[in-house]
Amino acid sequence: MKKYHAPLAAAVTALALAAAPARADTLWHFSYAGAGVAASGSFETLGDGSTPSLVEWISGTYSDGTTVNGALSLVPTTHPGVNDSADGFYTYDNLFGGPTRVSADGLLFLAGTQEIDLYLDDVLGITNVTTYDNGVTFNYTAVNLTAVPVVPVVPEPGAFAMLLAGLGVLGAVRRQRKSA
Repeated sequence: MKKYHAPLAAAVTALALAAAPARADTLWHFSYAGAGVAASGSFETLGDGSTPSLVEWISGTYSDGTTVNGALSLVPTTHPGVNDSADGFYTYDNLFGGPTRVSADGLLFLAGTQEIDLYLDDVLGITNVTTYDNGVTFNYTAVNLTAVPVVPVVPEPGAFAMLLAGLGVLGAVRRQRKSA
């Protein structure tokens, strides 16, 4: 019976590792367009998008009448919940997910010197982009936002644990057959 302890312990450990949830970051490809405004790129959330999750970073390009193919960079949140932009013109929470995808506070990012707020207009029920360029002008544009999660190509740690458990069981069976 003692010869089964090590393989059994390895199998139980591997199954426990497989059951442990991995960190559920999700990479999203996005694009939006409307009335002379367009952007596309990628961003990552801490969650899977089923509930509002914090956006970690954003990259891509943005174009409108002022900025052409401006590189995007996320304005980070300084504390959980609603934040105010440095110039005080925007509130933002940088959350993405749930049924509305973006909240009324939305995502705040930069394209060059231009601030861009992607948010849900609660009154109209549409996704809007507001831009503010160096304190000069505000522009409001309704956009159609498309965001698609990217399926990771790297296996989860649990998949490796199951592989090791299977190899351990095969080795134990082979060893048992040899000794019999």
